[in-house]
Amino acid sequence: MTGWLDEQLGRITMYRLVLYCLIALAGMALLLMFAGNVPYSPIGFLGSIAISVGIAYGTNHLFGWLFGVRPHSESALITGIILSLLFVPPESVLGFVKLGLIAAIAMASKYVLVVRGRHVFNPAAIAIVIASISGLGYAGWWVATPGMIPITIIAGILILQRTKKQYVSLLFVIVAMASLFIQGTDPVTALVSWPLLFIGAIMLSEPLTLPPRAWQQYVEATIVGILMTVPLHYGRITMTPALALVIGNLIGWWFGQRRAIKLRYVGKKQLNESVYEVLFDTQKLAFESGQYMELTLPHAQPDSRGQRRVFSIVGNPGDEQISIGTKLPAKPSSFKRALMNLKTGSTVYATRIGGDFVLPNDPQVPVVCIAGGIGVTPYVSFAMNADRPIRLIYAVNNSDELSFVDILKQHTVDVVVVSQDNATLPDPEWRHEQGVITTAVLRELIDVAKQPIVYISGPPAMVMNVRQMVRSLGIKHIKVDEFSGY
Repeated sequence: MTGWLDEQLGRITMYRLVLYCLIALAGMALLLMFAGNVPYSPIGFLGSIAISVGIAYGTNHLFGWLFGVRPHSESALITGIILSLLFVPPESVLGFVKLGLIAAIAMASKYVLVVRGRHVFNPAAIAIVIASISGLGYAGWWVATPGMIPITIIAGILILQRTKKQYVSLLFVIVAMASLFIQGTDPVTALVSWPLLFIGAIMLSEPLTLPPRAWQQYVEATIVGILMTVPLHYGRITMTPALALVIGNLIGWWFGQRRAIKLRYVGKKQLNESVYEVLFDTQKLAFESGQYMELTLPHAQPDSRGQRRVFSIVGNPGDEQISIGTKLPAKPSSFKRALMNLKTGSTVYATRIGGDFVLPNDPQVPVVCIAGGIGVTPYVSFAMNADRPIRLIYAVNNSDELSFVDILKQHTVDVVVVSQDNATLPDPEWRHEQGVITTAVLRELIDVAKQPIVYISGPPAMVMNVRQMVRSLGIKHIKVDEFSGY
């Protein structure tokens, strides 16, 4: 079931999924207003959506033009709907004007409140904080009403499954509820009257404002969960959920890349019939072998896959040139077409670098890597930087589909190719297993007694199936990296 859900969610961008979920939340809120379960005017709420979304969309394009940046429209729509779900629908013209100004502030923060070109704050959260301190307006967080809980839970499940931030969100909710319980609030009351579910699923889980590593994300979730539930005051400043989120954003910025990630396109190499290596010059990047970067490639008429895509980084940390691997299907997405049509010298940007698909610190820990197709890319970086022996089990339909062969041949990696053909391998020292990956094949290739860390990378269905096989062998430590939609 999880594999099927991942496959379906992988067909659309994270931003579009969040947008669809927010539209569903707004639709449910409207129904509850008509039913009298939410004490606000449906007309006022529709006006609130129109103002906040319209102003956010318009000012986002205006600031994009002023700063010479192509705006990300879905981000503006998301921020507008979030604001309409947090601020009580206005009852006067002045109220709508103030809401419009708050939406404009949210969009301005994306362009003004940056550090060395890097976006720092969740736009809705920082706008709420600025509005509160200035007296412009105060968020009521009315989305946290009992009638909205079922749809919020469904939306949260979908978003967190897509972003793989379930544990981060769960930790935040548990910490916040525990803090409120210590202060005398009933846990059920806390869950239905505090915006814990909404914040955990939709605002805290925003990838751009989270740190790159899981333990860092847990630190941020814990701090935000505590801060937003503790009554702190300093002059006109009062601790609120939005201020706690903004502090969390600063933590995420501190742990992550504290500048814009600028790349210069060098060219591409065709590795086999459908896989290309795309090369970029860059400033020295801080990353660990196996981590990914999210590449932003604005282009005309993007399809449902959007303008951003995640790729494992191929290269040595600190090098001035890195690359990515990508599979080009018969009918490529608009992103892939734009990537293939880049001109030498073009500048592109990565929004973030992160991931925990990295080697253990102890070089004595045995490592086994299992790759399906293009899932070999993180292991190429492993091979380039490894200070330990690595066994790579590389599964393809036939040996013509092998990628990054030249790099793998240059480094000490024990490669076992699993394919259905019986062609001669590119390196005589590589081993071949004819057929497909099965439990029996893995039992032969993995020394279970040594309890290695097993890494699995490839399409979601392949990852899920192989993970079950590895578990059946009694392996305790498994890390997965899914190339959804590749």
